[in-house]
Amino acid sequence: MTVRKTRTVCTTCHARCGAVVYSEDNKIVRVEGDPDSPRSQGVFCGSGLSQKEIHNDTDGRILYPMKRVDWDPKGERHPETRGTSEFERISWDEALDIITEECFRIKDEYGPEAIVTGQGTGRTTNHWHCRLNSSLGLEGWSLAPTHVCLMPLMLPNAFTLGIYSDCDGDMANASTIVHWGASPATQRSKAKMILDRIESGQTKYVVIDVRYTDLAKNADYWLQPRPGTDCALALGLMNVLVEEKLYDSDWIEKWTYGFDELAERVRNYPPEKVSKITGVPADDIVGCARLLGTNGPTAFQTILGPGCMHTNAIQTGRAIACLQGMLGHLDVPGGIPINVAFSAMLDDRITLWDPMKDPGRSDLFTFGGEDYPLYKVFGRSNDPATTFEAAITGEPRPVKMMVFIANDPLLCYENANRVHEAITSPNVDTIVSKDFYFSPTTKLADIVLPSSDWSERDTIDEELFGGLVISSERAVDPPGECWDDWKFFLEWGKRLNPEHWPWKDEKEMVLWRLRELLGMDMTWEEYVEGAYFKLDDGSGSEGPVYKKYEKGMIRPDRQLGFNTPTGRIEFWCDALARFGYDPLPDYDEPAETPVSQPELAKEYPFTLVTGHRLYAFFHSAWTNIPAQRELYPHPFFLIHPDDAREIGIDNGEWATIESPRGRIKSKAHVTYEILKGVIAVPRHGWRDECKELGLPGYGWDQANPNVLVPSRPAEPRYGATAMRSSLCRVKKGVDFNE
Repeated sequence: MTVRKTRTVCTTCHARCGAVVYSEDNKIVRVEGDPDSPRSQGVFCGSGLSQKEIHNDTDGRILYPMKRVDWDPKGERHPETRGTSEFERISWDEALDIITEECFRIKDEYGPEAIVTGQGTGRTTNHWHCRLNSSLGLEGWSLAPTHVCLMPLMLPNAFTLGIYSDCDGDMANASTIVHWGASPATQRSKAKMILDRIESGQTKYVVIDVRYTDLAKNADYWLQPRPGTDCALALGLMNVLVEEKLYDSDWIEKWTYGFDELAERVRNYPPEKVSKITGVPADDIVGCARLLGTNGPTAFQTILGPGCMHTNAIQTGRAIACLQGMLGHLDVPGGIPINVAFSAMLDDRITLWDPMKDPGRSDLFTFGGEDYPLYKVFGRSNDPATTFEAAITGEPRPVKMMVFIANDPLLCYENANRVHEAITSPNVDTIVSKDFYFSPTTKLADIVLPSSDWSERDTIDEELFGGLVISSERAVDPPGECWDDWKFFLEWGKRLNPEHWPWKDEKEMVLWRLRELLGMDMTWEEYVEGAYFKLDDGSGSEGPVYKKYEKGMIRPDRQLGFNTPTGRIEFWCDALARFGYDPLPDYDEPAETPVSQPELAKEYPFTLVTGHRLYAFFHSAWTNIPAQRELYPHPFFLIHPDDAREIGIDNGEWATIESPRGRIKSKAHVTYEILKGVIAVPRHGWRDECKELGLPGYGWDQANPNVLVPSRPAEPRYGATAMRSSLCRVKKGVDFNE
């Protein structure tokens, strides 16, 4: 047969690199980066290249819908045998009929809140998931890790800057680039561009991270704060800007609100004090601040590390947002772009959310909504820990059904032992899991559903492309009866409420979105052949329009300014104050550190940081794929040489890491890249066996760092947890069985 060439997009991670897939007889021959992609310019990584293995080698992959043999939705369900009983193949119609009947039964008996739909990382499906929940009678996500993933960063940006995004800077044109808790080398599409600019002298470079990351060796300043103290560092940097007047006074006067109050607040954080809090030398704080204040425009990339996974998350995000607002490099080349091109992400026409209904209203129940009101309103989800407790106890309301799509909650959420107790609870009638392989959660499910991966889908993903649409055509047909999540939501939704789901297939859904939301009326062939579409930002200009706040192009009312209540950058934020926050950013010590818990630290002396990325994997996926697993065959943790010497651990030696929640096994990687007193455990957990390499899997409980992480206490009003600032201890050797 003739080799077929298909241009598409890899959705393995959030980089969304363009891909060219060569296939023959529905087998992938090779995968390359798309050199014409305006997003990635041909850059591609090993995770994307391994799509060949994922598609061609179906050993272990879930290929058909299945049901647990001793689970009868009309009879005995045997929750005690979850994880041990066998599965039998069923049809998609049978699976969907069972799921739908369970939904109707549970809604009638307990209300729709007793049905929890859980989603993991976004793979083009977020909005359809929300629409499905609307068809169930639910509002919002139901269950998603937005309490720790990006939202604690995006919300402070929205409240402060009027930009509801992570505010990735225009690094291609910046005079200074700041990577704060971000390692772009693990998403390779931007790394080469950044290195080229640094090496050519076009940009200065700052890295702020507890680890010495891959690009830190190129940095003019590498600041290594103690985990969870980034808020204090941002306040200290602003202190220098204020005291040395390293800001544009005209900008501050015209476009900001509450500067005098913020200036008074940051005077409480001189560099010497901040140095004592963070461990960063005072001279480095001063020098870095002077660089930021004199060598603009500055492009920031701030991800999960500094402000998302700590119990002081929201105020940390606020402090970093205020720092960017004080520098003033907004909507200029090399600064923070403000993209006003329409995004389909969570548009009411897709989600079916009623914009007239307040998501914080008292008559709308969400698990944990009373304790975490900011999360209820803006996270629009159930608080995870409260949800899992309800599954176990039935309080404050029962959880009777859980449906997990592209999500392994045992490797996703804090205090994994408690999550396992929830998923195996006899109080939960029905567990459904849709995934590529048998994850630890899938093994516990009553209904198992097969998923297609990115090379096997017809889809669209404009939510992450920033003013672009890049068409995504399937390169190969999925194996067995694997379905894209779009098709699953469509067919399930038709059974729940057919008026909500009028489309024939995924292609019709794509074309409807293009037409309804973006004004692009075209055929499927035109969509595929067009490849790269620039969205109209309403300016009539061919190129970017800058300083749109001066042109009335940002606010819905078309007035000048930013999309905040005052129309200005809000250093003082009344909107957050209404949720009980200090209207100015301020530093609180995280809930479980050697400073806040000195007695506990005597027993657990190390600060635990979990979740840093590795080249080979994305979240907990793909540890069974040989091309990826061979790069990191065994679970490991980072430990400073001084700490390893004190414990008596050598490099490569097995050790036990313990916290008040549990323990895991891991190999020591003794390295100066991590701060003394800190233990860093990657995100991935090495859950899956890799037969080809003869490497074991460690399931959900043997090497999963979330076993160690507390779910309480959490950030007081939003619910972010201490995934990157809690306590642990390390012991030489492993004294527990697999």
